[in-house]
Amino acid sequence: MPQTVPYIKTAYRVKSKSILFFYTNYTSFVRTDFEILSSVYTVRKYQFKPVTGLVNTAVELIKQFWFLALNIWKCDAVFTWFADYHSLLPVLFAGMARRKSFVVIGGYEVCRIKELNYGALCSRFRGFFCVKSMQWCSLNLTVSKYTDRKVKYLAPSSNRQLVPNCVDFVLPADRAVKEDLVLTVGIIDTKRSFLLKGIDTFMEVAAQTPAYKFVIVGLDTFKLADLVSDLPPNVTIYARMPHDELPGWYSRARFYCQLSRSESFGVSIAESMLYACIPIVTSEGGMPELVGDAGYIVRRDAAVISHLISGAAAGRPGLESAGVKRIVENFSRSKRGETLVKCISNS
Repeated sequence: MPQTVPYIKTAYRVKSKSILFFYTNYTSFVRTDFEILSSVYTVRKYQFKPVTGLVNTAVELIKQFWFLALNIWKCDAVFTWFADYHSLLPVLFAGMARRKSFVVIGGYEVCRIKELNYGALCSRFRGFFCVKSMQWCSLNLTVSKYTDRKVKYLAPSSNRQLVPNCVDFVLPADRAVKEDLVLTVGIIDTKRSFLLKGIDTFMEVAAQTPAYKFVIVGLDTFKLADLVSDLPPNVTIYARMPHDELPGWYSRARFYCQLSRSESFGVSIAESMLYACIPIVTSEGGMPELVGDAGYIVRRDAAVISHLISGAAAGRPGLESAGVKRIVENFSRSKRGETLVKCISNS
């Protein structure tokens, strides 16, 4: 039978407290937090629809304003995933109503890579919403030490609590036979995301490592046809797939590569380690603290990474088991759940 990671202790099941839960996209990690909080509190979701343009954003802010005006008095706290346009009004309304406000800092809101125009801080207007949300909320919930340091720099007087992100998969009953396969996963549908996720380096590594198969999951070949026109023969690309189909790939891959130029945590890395992949990551953001001594932290050099892959399997025996243990002990759903609930219950 599959082995499951324990959930939240029943001692925290206190439905008397109610929470307004704000988000933009209902991603897997947002859904995980909603399910965790819903198992303990009464939670009401509100989606601030991601839109482009000042007018459309203003319309969404007006809708959110009236929702808060009607509902802030009915809740005990507000919980928002990411600091951005959609986080400032919940923080302000919570303060006026003497409710607690919690903002999860995922990474984009504390990032600025000018050459790729990536990160909320590339815009002064958007950056204002982010920084003021961090300054004025009751507690910033940071997903890594990296994001925690960034929040401390941007909002020195803010309250912060490190609550690492988590993995939400069932542990396999038996370890699958690994193939000579190197995997990377992401949402890659623009040139910017292509470069941010280090797919250019990944393809260079593949070209220099013909003995291995390389798989990219989540790349839109229609939108990025010009970037993948000269694909090495050992590289296969798959479009974005349902989250529950990823374990099949994790189980097969010997190595998982995340050669990102920016990564605040790396949920896919953690998921792959749970399935006994050996992680190879660049020293960006929160990836080194996630991998620890259960993988390889490298500089972005295709020749070096290719040489590592060719000799790594025999270099450090037991690395796969170390990765599984590290994720189960430090980044489980139950661990994040207990920490989140303690933060809210003790507020």
